[in-house]
Formats: sequence, structure tokens, C-alpha cells
Amino acid sequence: MKKLLILTYYWPPLGGPGSLRPVKFAKYLPDFDFEPIILTRKDIAYHSIDEELGKQVENVRTIRTESLDPARLFHLLGMRIYRPKPWQTPVKQVMNFPDHKILWLPFAFDVARKIDFDYIFVTAPPFSAFITGYYLAKTVAKPLILDFRDAWLEFPFLPYQGKMKKAYVSYWEEKIINAASLIIVVDDNIRQTLIAKYPRAQEKIFVIPNGYDTDDFAISEKPRTFTLSYLGTIREERNPANFLKAIKQLITEKRISNLDIKLKFIGHIEDKYLREISKLPFAVVFGHLPYTQAIKEFSSSHLSIMITTGSKYFFPSRQNEYLASGLPILVCGRSKGVHLLDQAFEQGYPGWILEYDDIQGIKEKILELYSEFKKDNTVKGITPYKQYTRQNLTKKLAELIWRIKG
Repeated sequence: MKKLLILTYYWPPLGGPGSLRPVKFAKYLPDFDFEPIILTRKDIAYHSIDEELGKQVENVRTIRTESLDPARLFHLLGMRIYRPKPWQTPVKQVMNFPDHKILWLPFAFDVARKIDFDYIFVTAPPFSAFITGYYLAKTVAKPLILDFRDAWLEFPFLPYQGKMKKAYVSYWEEKIINAASLIIVVDDNIRQTLIAKYPRAQEKIFVIPNGYDTDDFAISEKPRTFTLSYLGTIREERNPANFLKAIKQLITEKRISNLDIKLKFIGHIEDKYLREISKLPFAVVFGHLPYTQAIKEFSSSHLSIMITTGSKYFFPSRQNEYLASGLPILVCGRSKGVHLLDQAFEQGYPGWILEYDDIQGIKEKILELYSEFKKDNTVKGITPYKQYTRQNLTKKLAELIWRIKG
């Protein structure tokens, strides 16, 4: 059995997609003759904590190092839950060189070089972890595998500003792309972007999307109230304003009673949106839940909602989980980033993509599904992506690693 060192900043007890992807890989890698060894940081202040997620990999060897990044320093000062504030964005922009986790690098590198392993697998963001992996691979002469959970130079959540920062990131992106033996990306948009910039790397870049784990899905009883669920983070590029406006208009027009509709938000919500959502009598804010509980709560609905404001680099990480739930899906916002859903809808899965500002269209579709609900007609789909279970995707990763020469 080969030893795979997984360098990941996000790991339980942290929740969210950043932890979920490496957890699922680590869960299934032993099935394919790989022993995962996790290298991560010590506890940090963070907005999403999921103690349950770690139970899926409690037998996986996990090594935690010190770090001097801001989230770690906040934790050392006594903060446990961190809620981002708008005024902090300019500060983060200043520190985005290449990101504000760079001070994990010396600690991670120092510990990693003393570990016995056969391959290095680095998942990012934070992208400074790629730089750590680069220096580590050069030092110990082991193959480097990169996992892009987001685009780097085109990172949409905190875009690089100024020629100097962009030049610095471009320099490092090219350097690590050339050094890597294998490159995994979560979406084909990232793959095509990298190939356009580095055509010689084409043969070593592969797509492994975020999948779904059949172990996490169980049959959920449907509530008697018409229930819509949103799973994931609410932030600027997932602004729910137009969707909420559509709901409020349906209620004002008395086409749906506010006593006969429930809107569930499951996941972290930034403060400025939380204030507005919390005012709505038909909205229930769960915040961050342990992953399996979140999936159960989400699945216990009649309609799932996804929101995106359009960039092809905003590809919601939950697309396969939405499809695995069997719920009809209403996407508010047309984007190349939801192409997995778009293709599933073309194959017959019950789902619709409307323009972000098409409030009338959103109203009509919700009213149509509400009418089916009142008739006791259940609208249900079956995912066309049976191959995208977490176990199958881990098998693909293992097969790609076995192909690495040297």
C-alpha cells in the first residue's frame, strides 16, 4: 500500500466543502491501496464547525502543525467562531499575496519533510499550500499532485488586484503547473483555462468533480408545508435578493399563503443577508449543520433552490448533492458554472435555470410546483451522474496516481 500525504488547510473539525472533499478522498483511498496521511493546521477560528464529519476518517493518521495565519492567531486569542465582516475585505486584499494563509507554509514544510510518504497531494485554496507542496516535492523528490478546488489566478471570491499581485500569482501558477506530475481540477472550466495558458500541461490535467456519497442520503419524510431549501453559503455572488423578492410578491399577491410555505437556509449566511432573511416569517435559518444532518434537512423539502450571479468560475460545489437528493431544482442565475445541472436537466432531471433578474419567471415556476404540491403530486428526479459517487471519484484519483511514472 502506497502512502499519500494529503496537505489540506481545511479539515475537521472545520466543516464546509473545503474539508468535505479531502475527507471523502481519505475515506475511500484505502479501498484502492493508498494509505492517506493528513497534514493540516491546528485549530483556527472559523464560521463552520462539524465535529461529526471527522468521524468518517477517525482512523486516518492526522498530523496538525502550528501556523501564524490570522485565523490561527484569532483562535489563540480566544476566538472560536469567526464571522466575516465587510470592513475586513480590504484588509484581506492587502494580505492576498498570494493569500493570508501563507504563514502556514514554514510550519507545514518543516513537519512534512520528516514524514515517510510516496506521493504529495495538495488541495487548494489556500493556494499558498501549492507553494508548500512545490518546495516539499523538490526537497524530498516525490511526485507532486495538485487539486484545484477553485481557479487560482481567476479566483472569484477574492480577486487579485494590481499588476504586481497578478504577475506574482502567474509566476507561481506556471511554476507549480510545470513541477506537478498530476493536476486535478474540480470543474472543466478550470481545466480549459489552465490548458489555454499552459498547453504543454494538457495531458496531465484531469477533472474530478465534487460528488455525492450514497451513505449520506436517506429517505426523508416530506413536510406538510410547501418547503423550499437552499444548501450552501449565502454571500455576494449568491445574493438571494431577487429570489426573495419573488417569494414576497407571491405572498403579497395572495397566490401563496405565508402559512403554507417555508424557506430553509442551510449553511453559513453573511451578516448583511442574514439580517434580511431573519425578518421573513416564512424563512428558517439553520446556519451551519453537521454534514449528514444538513443533507437530511435539505432532502426533507419539495423544491431545492440554487443561486448564482453568473461568473463561470462560481461553480457551486453542491451540484451533485442537489441531484442526488432527487429534489426538483430551481437555479436563479444563468452561468457556465452550473453546467453539470444544465446537462442533467437536458437529460430529463426536473430542473430549470432562469436569469438572475427574472423575478416573474421565478414566481411562475414556484407557483407551478406549488400547484403540484397541492395536488399531492411529488416531483422527483434521478441523478444521471451515477459515476460521480465519492467512491467512484476516489477510484479515478487512485488510478491516475498509479499512472505517474518514477
